[in-house]
Amino acid sequence: MTTLRNFLLALAASTLLSAPFCGAQVTNEVAYTLLEGSTLLDDCLICARPTIVYPLRGTFSLVPLDANPLFTRYRMTNIALTANRGGAEQRDVAGTGLFQIGGEVAVVQEMRLDLKFGTNSLNFTNDDRVVTRLFPLIEISLVQTQFNLLQFFSMKLVAAPVREIWFSTANGFTPANGQQRGEPGDVLSSSGRIVKSWSKLVARLNLSPVPELSAIDALDIGPGGEVMFSFDHNQTSATLGTIQHGDLVSNLGRIVARNQTLTREFGIMPAVPDVGLDAVMVRNDGEILFSIQTEMLAERLGKLLRKGDVLSNRGQIVRSNAELLSRFHPSVPKDYGLDALYVWPSGEIWFSTEEGFQDQQYGPVLPGDLLSDQGLVIYRNLELLSPFAPMEDLADFGLDGLFIITDVADRAAPPRLTEIVHPSGSTSVSLRWEGGGRVFQVERAASFAGPFFPVSPLLPDVTFSEVIFGGDVGEFFYRLRQW
Repeated sequence: MTTLRNFLLALAASTLLSAPFCGAQVTNEVAYTLLEGSTLLDDCLICARPTIVYPLRGTFSLVPLDANPLFTRYRMTNIALTANRGGAEQRDVAGTGLFQIGGEVAVVQEMRLDLKFGTNSLNFTNDDRVVTRLFPLIEISLVQTQFNLLQFFSMKLVAAPVREIWFSTANGFTPANGQQRGEPGDVLSSSGRIVKSWSKLVARLNLSPVPELSAIDALDIGPGGEVMFSFDHNQTSATLGTIQHGDLVSNLGRIVARNQTLTREFGIMPAVPDVGLDAVMVRNDGEILFSIQTEMLAERLGKLLRKGDVLSNRGQIVRSNAELLSRFHPSVPKDYGLDALYVWPSGEIWFSTEEGFQDQQYGPVLPGDLLSDQGLVIYRNLELLSPFAPMEDLADFGLDGLFIITDVADRAAPPRLTEIVHPSGSTSVSLRWEGGGRVFQVERAASFAGPFFPVSPLLPDVTFSEVIFGGDVGEFFYRLRQW
């Protein structure tokens, strides 16, 4: 039978941290996800048939091989891509590769892929070495190296080091697969699950009277898995009093920052109690980036704060809405608001707008689409929700909160297990821990040497319980990952 000593030994010795990111260095395996704009092209070089375009989606990992003052090389592993035009027109692609980035005068990139297309083996490389996105994000065009006049493949990869995207929607939906209904205030995962329901988010805030389900207007995950958010309208708490819709609150039952505190350094005139809170990101150094719902004059800056600007609680306009959209081409120039926000270590900003717009390149851009300030559509709203397969006939469910789980997040102090509960004769195990990470995952192995496999989803929690099926549990070893 599993003993407490065995659990303590395994857990104390095998706690694992995610990889840090410094400059252009990736010090451990980093999981990547293909984004909107990734395509596979099937051409015939000597016939008149049209090019067949397959949207390309999937994942791969980068593992560092070696580095010198000029270049860093990575092995590409776990390549699992799908080119799908719907129906039977699907190609599954797998393989390995090499990726190199760096340079003396200008930063350049090289990629070589050895891929399996069903029973066919094909090699790809890039002719154009120019870097168009700041690493660790990758954008690269590749061509088949084997010359074939009748069928010639090329591809474009647009990828980011994303494990999951957590978000909330403005509208509820009914999953076609029979899962629990998604509500506007739920925290959802791009993997197709509800990470934290609205009722669990607000349980410790002691709202009185208990309101009906309500959307949230901002979302971020703090150290220890604390979920921070704002309401779309004022609430009353039996313990905290009035919670303004512009206050940043927490599922731990506290007010992280009053709206007046967030805007204090701007010297807003005329003074108002609350200007709303539509997007938020709390940096590791305590700086809070956010957007507001009501345009106001910042007397200390002598500028108008617009609802689509990225603001800092240190009294700065980090990025105006016009700057966020400068690489897009809206048919009507205006402030389109800001509903969700994430800033990468490279400085690239992912966001959603409060209002949709007609773009000269992308066509309709909806409020729930995830965009990049590099002028890219990262995810269309319906694709982000596609794992849920919503039954409702809506073109857009909105995107009111955003958090990215990535292997290039800043390093946090190692987690520490504080409690292991394994009742005698029971097949259940419960774990509790403390840690500076924002997201955690529990892994289990049958031996100390591994291999370890995930037994929990990615969690914004510091507890986890599982039931080990079977009469004789035997010995198991656990470890924690955190991001």
